[in-house]
Amino acid sequence: MKSLHILHTEAAAGWGGQEIRVLQETLLLLERGHRVSLVCQADSPLEGRARSISHSQFHLVPTSMKSALSPGIFMALYRYVSENNLDVIHTHSSVDSWLGGLVGKVSGIPVVRTRHVSLPVKDFFPNHLLYSHIPRRILTSGSMVSDIVKRIRYVDSGNVVSIPAGVDLRRFNSDIAGEKIRKELKVNPDQILIGKIGVIRGWKGHNYFLQAIPLILKKIPDAKFVIVGDGPGFEEIRSKVKKAGLEGKVALLGHREDIPEIMVALDVQVLASFAGEGTPQVIPQAFAMNTPVVATKVASIPELLGNGERGILIEPKNALSLAEGVLKVIKNPEIANRLVKNANSFCLKELTVDKMMDKTIAIYEEVVSSSKK
Repeated sequence: MKSLHILHTEAAAGWGGQEIRVLQETLLLLERGHRVSLVCQADSPLEGRARSISHSQFHLVPTSMKSALSPGIFMALYRYVSENNLDVIHTHSSVDSWLGGLVGKVSGIPVVRTRHVSLPVKDFFPNHLLYSHIPRRILTSGSMVSDIVKRIRYVDSGNVVSIPAGVDLRRFNSDIAGEKIRKELKVNPDQILIGKIGVIRGWKGHNYFLQAIPLILKKIPDAKFVIVGDGPGFEEIRSKVKKAGLEGKVALLGHREDIPEIMVALDVQVLASFAGEGTPQVIPQAFAMNTPVVATKVASIPELLGNGERGILIEPKNALSLAEGVLKVIKNPEIANRLVKNANSFCLKELTVDKMMDKTIAIYEEVVSSSKK
């Protein structure tokens, strides 16, 4: 099929898995010869990173999308769409899904919506419209998110497609070494390093990770821990680390770009979320880096971990379960090796960015073709 012009819209002002995926899809579409416009929240981390894209087929449109009910923003977006010969509008957050979705309906451009998170969707008329009447297809980050969307009244389940996040094997691969990170953290080769990578916010479960640390130290006194990421809860977590007297055991690195090097330096990657997750990108990344995963039984994580065949599943909001999961991996190398082998094989087969983009572009082509009939 011909080269497409895709308009991505993203109103989120933060920086996490969802925004990373929007940027990743933008770059991959450009690599494959497509044209991409990106309407994103002005002064957001996504805008900052998108400004570094130097490509003749890319156009960045920073926009203040504070409300879905802004006539001025709607008209500005409508003018942009009218003047730029778009094929698909792909929306990602609630505010931009209203703005971009309604512009698509008015202008006759097919709309694709991605639902990234597993938070419940309220069953009331505006959401019926937003999910059932505006988008031609709804993409989700995992089967559990798909199940949530399919329960929304009037949604055609045949229009809901699960496309988990993929990992870029050019960045995350076995050629990368973690010695530099361990040296930075003053972790000896024979010491255990346990990490949690991701945005720091309430439902990500950092409090339970901190509560599990003393339990792990009782069994492995010289273990070290690292928390990587920024977010609204960073200062609270830093204060709790200090209050618990764990400053010599827990390193808080804030935002980092060298995630592959950090990931491969870990002996265990922990995910302690108790809500909100779709397909957390750190899990496919850990799979690619042969790092064992201990993660909560929420959202699509059990499916991603093969119900325990590719990682250790633990109870959410349960520090004891988290500690036991970590200790099971550390104390049983044969179990860790089996999990890592299964996870890496699954990742290479099913969770690459190429696989993700093949499926996404196929959806674009479907909706473009059907809109012309």
